[in-house]
Formats: sequence, structure tokens, C-alpha cells
Amino acid sequence: MAEIFVNMGEIKVSAGDDVLITVGLGSCVGVALYDPESKVGGMAHVFLAASKDRADSEPGKFADTAIPALLEAVVRAGGKRSQLVAKIAGGANLFPKLTQASLNVGLQNVAAVKKHLALHKVPLRGEDVGGNSGRKMLLYVQKGKVMVQSIGSELREI
Repeated sequence: MAEIFVNMGEIKVSAGDDVLITVGLGSCVGVALYDPESKVGGMAHVFLAASKDRADSEPGKFADTAIPALLEAVVRAGGKRSQLVAKIAGGANLFPKLTQASLNVGLQNVAAVKKHLALHKVPLRGEDVGGNSGRKMLLYVQKGKVMVQSIGSELREI
């Protein structure tokens, strides 16, 4: 079983007996897509809600470009579009003294990811979002199991 790390702004896909892992999910959102039939999965580490026409940027950085790019990558690897389900983690407010929603990047990121999953008709089957702590997220591709660990907490399935 190989561990494949998904860094900030990246998208990675596997159809093998791998674990996709992303760490450092503060206000960023980890998005795991999985096809339980073909056992193909992918993960994106999204760090901002909107690309705002930044054509030169990697698609995994922004919710509006990461979701369609991740969908395409999972389907290209053998996943069936109609079978895909999503789980997300992250979107923390690392600056809790900032109470204005417009300043809460984590909240904006979660809302954007959910919006784009809904636009692409991908059901959201689990989430661990918000709060004030960073997280790591793991997708066990062959099992379709997603685990999340917040700082100072135990690893748990979502």
C-alpha cells in the first residue's frame, strides 16, 4: 500500500491499493471523490474558493476549478461519473477573533466546494468542517474509507 501525498493545490487519483493523504487543512478544504463500484478515488487540496480567471494557476487550488478537474481525473482513471460520491474536511477558522463571515476564508471555501459539488451533481456523503483546528485527511482508495484527524484528536471515519 503506497501513501500518496496531496499537497496544497494538487489533485491526485488512484485506482490501486493506495492511501491518498493531505495534511495542513486549516482554512483549506480536502475533497475526496470515490466510485465504490470501480474503486477509483481522487483527492484535491483546495485553498481558495474562486479562481477569478487566473488562467495560469493550477486547477486544484480553487474550488471552482478543482471540482471539475478532480471529476475529470477520476473518470479518466476508470471511475464512473454516475457513481461518484464526495467527502470533505477542513475549512477551519484559524483566526477565531475574526467574526465577520466575509473574513472567514474557511467558511467561504466550504461553501464554494459544496456549491460546486452540487452543480456537478456529486452527492456529499460526509464532512468534518469548521472549528478552529487544522486537520489531515486520508482516503483508503480500495475501501473508500475516509479518515480525518484534527489537531489533538483521534483519527476518525467520516
